[in-house]
Amino acid sequence: MAPEQLFIQRAVEWVRPGGRIGIVLPNGILSNPGPADEAIRQWILDRCWVLASVELPVETFIVDANVNILTTLLFLKKTEQERLGEGIDQIGGTSQDYPVFMAVAEKVGVDRRGNDVYVRQPDGEIVFTMKEEKERIRIGGREQIRVLRRREKLVDNDLPRIAEAYRKFRASYPEPGLPR
Repeated sequence: MAPEQLFIQRAVEWVRPGGRIGIVLPNGILSNPGPADEAIRQWILDRCWVLASVELPVETFIVDANVNILTTLLFLKKTEQERLGEGIDQIGGTSQDYPVFMAVAEKVGVDRRGNDVYVRQPDGEIVFTMKEEKERIRIGGREQIRVLRRREKLVDNDLPRIAEAYRKFRASYPEPGLPR
């Protein structure tokens, strides 16, 4: 077995039933044909609910980890018991289809060299945002709160928008395995 497959298996085994797992995987495990990758995908589906899959751009890990491959964030929830084919799920019914959140992050705020990437207008100008910070100061023996407003460049990162989209998705579609 490949080390990645053993890692997935161990991660799932360490989590209690109903527990959640967030794991970064090479895209090949999720998409390559072949008996080894198909077997680990089926193994995951037999033991976990797939909550979300978020494909990441190659820039995510290229600078800090020197990893130059496409990766996916896979979020799983361990089932109460193993689901085999048309077996029983944790709410006492038969296996069922359920919605899975899927997204593709095209930008993560950095380029291949690790430089920050900013949101730009169509003419190429950098977009700024106003950031407020509060600080406590003493004036004449009294403590006051002063609000500072600063202009900051807006980092081009899809992940906060994807997280918000996931929250909206979960508001419409409850997690699988929970009583309805």
